[in-house]
This record gives sequence, C-alpha cells and structure tokens, in this order.
Amino acid sequence: MKVLVAEGRDHAPPGPSRSRSAGRRREALRPAADKVVAVAAVIAAWQLASWAGVIDTRSIASPAQIVGELVSFPGDPAFWSALGATLQGWAIGLVLSVAIALPVGLALGSSEIAYRSCRFTIDFLRTIPPVALVPLALLIYGATLEMKVVLVVLGACWPVLLQTMSGVHQVDPVSRETARSYRLDRARTIVWVVVPGASPFIATGVRIAATMALILTIGSELIGGAPGLGQQIGLAEVATDVSRMYALIVVCAALGVLVNAVLARAEGRVMSWHVSQTMRTRAHSA
Repeated sequence: MKVLVAEGRDHAPPGPSRSRSAGRRREALRPAADKVVAVAAVIAAWQLASWAGVIDTRSIASPAQIVGELVSFPGDPAFWSALGATLQGWAIGLVLSVAIALPVGLALGSSEIAYRSCRFTIDFLRTIPPVALVPLALLIYGATLEMKVVLVVLGACWPVLLQTMSGVHQVDPVSRETARSYRLDRARTIVWVVVPGASPFIATGVRIAATMALILTIGSELIGGAPGLGQQIGLAEVATDVSRMYALIVVCAALGVLVNAVLARAEGRVMSWHVSQTMRTRAHSA
C-alpha cells in the first residue's frame, strides 16, 4: 500500500502552485522575447533594404558586412589593444569620479546651508559639456590617457555628486534623531545612518556615471585622437572602411549595454537588504 501511495504521488498532476510558478516564468520571459523579436525584425528589414539597393552600402554597412567584420575582431591585435585602452581610461575615470564626488556629496548633503548655497554653482558647472574642453585638455596633456581621464572625471562626477547630495538630504529624520539619542558622533552617524539611507541614490548615481564615463572615454578618443575604440572609429572613417567603422560602433554599444546590465545586477545584490529592492522583487514576483 505504501508503494502504491508513493507511486500515486509521483504521478500526481501538478498543483495550482506549480502552474502559477510556471505562468510567472513565462510572464518574466515574455518581455525579453518581445525585445529579441523586435531587434531581429529591424535587422532583417535593414538587410533586405541593403540587398534591394534602398540603402547605399558605401555609406551604411549592411548587417551581413558588420557581422563579417565582427567575426574578424578576435584575431585582430589592434582591436584588443584599442579595447584595453578604452576600458582602462573608463575604469580609472569612473573610480576617480566616485572617489571625488562621494565624500563631497556626503559633506554638502549633510549641511543644509552648504546644500542650498552650492546647488546653483553645481547646476551651472555641470551644464558645461566636457567635449568642449577637449582642445584645452589636448593642449595640457596631449592625446594621452591623462587627457581621457580628466574629461571623464569632469563629466562623470556630477551624477554621483548630485545623487549623493539628494540621498543624504532625504535621509529619514527619525533615523537622525535616533542616532542623536544614542549619542553617536558625526562620523558614526554618517557611516551607520546617512550612507545606508542614501545608498539607493548613490547606487543610481554610480550606474549613470558609469555609462556617461564610457561615452566620454570613446568621445575623447574619437575627437582627441587618444588610443582606443574611438580612435579606431575615426581611422576607419578616414580610410572609408565603412564595415569596420560600423562594427566598432556596435562593439561600443554592446559595451554600454554590458556595463549597465552588470552594474544593475550588482546593485540588486549589494542592495538586497534595502526596502527599495525588496519592493521591486515583490513587484516582479507578483
């Protein structure tokens, strides 16, 4: 009897909980499938237009030409050297931007007077496009790694600074009062109360700064001639190598998507304890 009962349980039909979980998985995969279908449709239409002569392949490469060029990149030492130079400038610039903007944002956000008095100056300075400073950076540093890093810091520090200031300014006053009641000094209050409360804003600022840093790195290479993917795009344009130019642009776009996805995943794991991530997880699982 026990064996029959066990066998009957093994062959029992799935319950409502299993069907609901399967439905949730299908619902979660549906947006990704829709995106893949949309991208495939655009690429197919692009390729058909190239074959039909609607698009001049001498100025706009076809997807087949771009894929053919992408396949050759793994065996191209110049590509790997350019990719390494771009990633190096991006990483150094992003780390310096966070290292500069984070403590300044914590200091300015913790003081109401400093927050109000410096906001106009910050809003004015951040409107200056870093690309406009390329000629000045070239005069000082030349087409070097230092030039790229300076331009990245001048542009990527603002999202971290503003988000940190806003996050610190919006920390729950009850948490501050609790820290005062426990007689925590200023340093411990910042470490144990202010930084955890402002962490979602800081994480968002870092993610925005990472994407901006990549754009500025490639832009400075393209305009200033520093080694990297941007320089390779400019050289391909001068040589009228359209397929290589578009393939390099695709690589730059893929880098941007990869950076944003990795930082979003890291933010979800590091901030898993925070209520914002908990609410987001519940919304996705509902």
